[in-house]
Amino acid sequence: MIVVTSPGPAEGKTTVASNLSIAIAEMGRRVLLIDGDLRQPKLHKIFGAANTRGVSDVLLSEAPLETVPLSQLVIETRITGVSLLPSGTRTTNISQLLHSPRVEALMSRMRTEFDMVIIDAPPMMHLADARLLGGLSDGVILVVRAGHTMREAALIATQRLSEDGTRILGTVLNSWDPRKTPGRTYGYGYGYGYGYGYGQTADAKHPPTP
Repeated sequence: MIVVTSPGPAEGKTTVASNLSIAIAEMGRRVLLIDGDLRQPKLHKIFGAANTRGVSDVLLSEAPLETVPLSQLVIETRITGVSLLPSGTRTTNISQLLHSPRVEALMSRMRTEFDMVIIDAPPMMHLADARLLGGLSDGVILVVRAGHTMREAALIATQRLSEDGTRILGTVLNSWDPRKTPGRTYGYGYGYGYGYGYGQTADAKHPPTP
């Protein structure tokens, strides 16, 4: 079970999570892709699936997870071997929802059903969601974008995961053109606000501490 996240928005984490899922499925493994970005979900659009039921609905349901047929939990995509669990319809009190004990139960169930589970989590800088999901995973892949991600933001994200005891499997560097930025990895001119649809939350005002 792998969480894919990034320090901030617009760094390509959803694309990386999708392509990684497809690549693993092409190796003959059964893969589940979970949209853990309940605030700004995109995976259902990428795979042309409905988002009428998903993570939030499963967490709010009182039905015992072990009794729910898999076909009622996930969607088979057009990519052989790739299933999708969309974000669902709930869009409020998301932080409280992710603290539900049903999150761990859901992840445990999915571990038994698939060879690989990949979770597309929200950006880390102003939300605790990725850290919560990372704590339930086997590791996190951090996605950064050349000329966009601030070095300090990447270092802070890495530090927070390390403080949580979450294993960092590696980093994916997007959009790097060595012809344009020789000898540089990250840009410095980009400032993070609370835009891109994520909003300023209590988590944003007071970043979580372990």
